[in-house]
Amino acid sequence: MSAHKHIDLIEAYIHAYNTFDISAMLALLDDQVVFENEANGEITTRTQGKAAFEQLAVKSAALFETRQQTITELALGEYAVTAYIQYQATLAADLPNGLSAGDTLELKGETQFRFHNNKITYIKDVS
Repeated sequence: MSAHKHIDLIEAYIHAYNTFDISAMLALLDDQVVFENEANGEITTRTQGKAAFEQLAVKSAALFETRQQTITELALGEYAVTAYIQYQATLAADLPNGLSAGDTLELKGETQFRFHNNKITYIKDVS
């Protein structure tokens, strides 16, 4: 699969994420997709398979009034791409860490993607 196709998949995924279009996100994923979230060097969330990813995506979407991932840079590898992300979101719900509905989050991070057969097979968000 070409680097151009990888970039197209990533851009479509991020657009779907930003617009809360979970069906469009799922259409880009391999059936056995693995998703991981890493914060402060620890894996805090891990799912395997589209069904588990969908459950997490629905739950996560409910936490935000708005959310926007913007790619600031891409690092292309043969089978993987790292997208450096600027993230901004407004919370729709109170969080256990003390943040409240209406609060704005602004973060920088990276998302690692791997691919197979024109689908995303692995996503790792790192912040």
